[in-house]
Amino acid sequence: MRMKITALALSALLPLSVWAMSGDGQGQQDQKKQQAGQQQTKMQMRQEMMQKRQAAWFDRLELTAEQRQAFQKETQEYFQEKQKARTAHHDKLRALLTDEQRVIFDRDTEKRQQKMLDYMQKADKSPRSEEKKRSQPSSYGY
Repeated sequence: MRMKITALALSALLPLSVWAMSGDGQGQQDQKKQQAGQQQTKMQMRQEMMQKRQAAWFDRLELTAEQRQAFQKETQEYFQEKQKARTAHHDKLRALLTDEQRVIFDRDTEKRQQKMLDYMQKADKSPRSEEKKRSQPSSYGY
């Protein structure tokens, strides 16, 4: 008897949940715009953190101005080549898929990229320098 009552209650609530999720479409567009803005802000913050880490690294290496420029140029070229290779690889994979599969592939790829960004931001909050790690006393007493 309880199962029947529960099933009836859930079946009565199901149409309401679908109606609530459908919304007017405008809310979904606003939410997507807000997410895009947040993503842009996260990317800018990530870029700033990378620049700070790079500057600290250059300082530790005691690079001259010419060396810094050469390092930055080489790094930029590497990342551009890496991005081109990744894009070409994804394009080849997408060409093998049907339209329905491409939608799933794109969605999963976006999720993986977001997960990677979230992980990298989480790592940025932790202590990154080896000096801090080495200066902490070992639990083994060495």
